[in-house]
Amino acid sequence: MKKALSIIGILIFPIILFFLFMALTGGKLGFSAIPLLLNQAMIPAMLGLSMAILMMCGLMDFSVGCRVIFACTVGYTGYQIIGVPGFILGVILGAMTISAALALCYRYLRIPSLVASMGFVLLGEISAYYITKAFKVTTGMFFDKSVVTPFAFPLNFIWVAIAAVIFYLIMYHTKIGAHIATVGDDEVLAESMGVSPKNTKTIAYLISGFFIIFAAFLQVGSIGIVSAPTGMATMSMVFQPMMGVIIGLTLLPLWNNFPVLVIVGEVCIIIIFNGLMALGLSDRWQNVFLGLFMFAVLGVSGNIGRVREWRRRKSVRKFGPSAYLIKK
Repeated sequence: MKKALSIIGILIFPIILFFLFMALTGGKLGFSAIPLLLNQAMIPAMLGLSMAILMMCGLMDFSVGCRVIFACTVGYTGYQIIGVPGFILGVILGAMTISAALALCYRYLRIPSLVASMGFVLLGEISAYYITKAFKVTTGMFFDKSVVTPFAFPLNFIWVAIAAVIFYLIMYHTKIGAHIATVGDDEVLAESMGVSPKNTKTIAYLISGFFIIFAAFLQVGSIGIVSAPTGMATMSMVFQPMMGVIIGLTLLPLWNNFPVLVIVGEVCIIIIFNGLMALGLSDRWQNVFLGLFMFAVLGVSGNIGRVREWRRRKSVRKFGPSAYLIKK
């Protein structure tokens, strides 16, 4: 019963958040905005799934945005050569190549994952830039409807649902999923159990690259134009997905279904962003509010155990040791 109530509460939370901002904005954020909000959440949700695999393994990655742009750029190269099949093959090749390179760099150079990912942001951005320069692209890479339509709204919901199911099957029904969770919980213990942290993390990077493929497809399907920025500009694509993943990790003790929790987290973040914009707040105050929201979520989740322990001790003091045994 408690589990069912927890699941219902998690699924209702974005709805409550939406009605809250609808009231605060006087209807500016209304029902007509729901399709737009859900559409905006799809790319961060896919990026969040890619990041979640690594975060569950104890790794921190800021390169997902760069890897998506690089995959789109290689896909554009294939598209210019042989059309739609070239685009699909190019995206797969680009996403898996840069993900494998990142994995090998982390594994053999023994560079911390955060540092390795930031280095690959610089390398990936400049590589994508020179690829577009070779095609004399100045304003952006344009894709026609034959490429955009299969990944545009509302078909992007289907792609995210497929990716979420694949994520669930990998993490909850495969050996590597169990290894990723074990390494993330306690790397030393995992190694004593015969699990290789190096191999597990390498595979986690490759699985992350698999979701980058989906994210690149959705990126192209969003507006049909992809640019290749430099100066670590792609890191701006990281923070929304990361916040959604943190919300998912926070809610994980309530419902052990991480892909759904990540999607719920991303929808919540999008609602908050759009709600704050509808309220007319500046970027500075939006960041302040989001920071307070994250503190609130993490603070509540981090103190659930303390509240339970306080209630247990209170029962023991009131009813004696038998109350503790009943609680157990």
